[in-house]
Amino acid sequence: MSRRLFSIFAASILSLCCLSVVACRGKGAASSDSARSAADADPLALLPASALFVASIDVHAMYANAAVGPTVASLSDPLLPLPSDILDVSRDVDHLVLGGYAGNAADVAVVLSGRFDVDKITAATQAKGGAPFVKATYAGFPTSTAGAITIAPLTGRTLVAGTSERVRRVLDRLGQGGVQRSMPPWAADTLATQGAQFAIAGDFAAQPIASATLGSINLSWLKGLQAVRAIGNFDDPGVNVAATLTYGDPTSAQGATDGIHLIDSWQKLLAPLLLGAKVENLQVGNSGNDVSCKFAIDGTSLRALLTLASRYFKPPSP
Repeated sequence: MSRRLFSIFAASILSLCCLSVVACRGKGAASSDSARSAADADPLALLPASALFVASIDVHAMYANAAVGPTVASLSDPLLPLPSDILDVSRDVDHLVLGGYAGNAADVAVVLSGRFDVDKITAATQAKGGAPFVKATYAGFPTSTAGAITIAPLTGRTLVAGTSERVRRVLDRLGQGGVQRSMPPWAADTLATQGAQFAIAGDFAAQPIASATLGSINLSWLKGLQAVRAIGNFDDPGVNVAATLTYGDPTSAQGATDGIHLIDSWQKLLAPLLLGAKVENLQVGNSGNDVSCKFAIDGTSLRALLTLASRYFKPPSP
């Protein structure tokens, strides 16, 4: 996996709600009531296959944290093209799932669950910044596009956003009927963890990380990573994470453990490169092919990390 692709993955996790999206074209197939019911029943089943990572986020819990909500909103709001009187994430969205896919740029599918006025969304003629919406239909569903951003309201409870190819794949899945989850069972189990306010499952077995850096920081211990399972909450001090990293062999897992410990010991030295960000209460251990770690990030550090990530990841904008 390239450095750019790693940056996309890292930025998407840090921001927790990367909602970048691109235009869709019309297609004549009619959507059925059963397809719309399927859209509401299982948002994870809408995500196309071969996701590099999938994230599930309790949006209410995220915005309830005064340290996290405004920080994420400052980055996500410019990526949502609808005016706030038609759609406001903190007000109208309860939950979101996001799939990130390998590509030369940000390539994502996002499924939002909440309360949406389909008629208002479909009738909207201008995006937040004044750009005109281009209206189209694909697989019987209306789409609205402003520049690089597209949304597709499926029902009053489900809305899809994503890069052009991914949105079409979502709508195609609905048109074909019999929508089923296309992720490994271990990933689905991670995302369904009881009590977790967010969860992330990353599958790198088919597209391994060849090298990874964050600025001038070499993260060579990520080489050989095959899977990531992470859960967490938005309690004090801001974000609390428990993660398991799976490698191909115990030697690689031990190397990753040493690499994480090294970053922890260098935090003061690396502070200028990380814009002052730091992790708290770091615990790291390994067993067999797995590396387990727990840590917390406060609001100030989260803002710094998001700022740093934004330098390497430029999502499409309207």
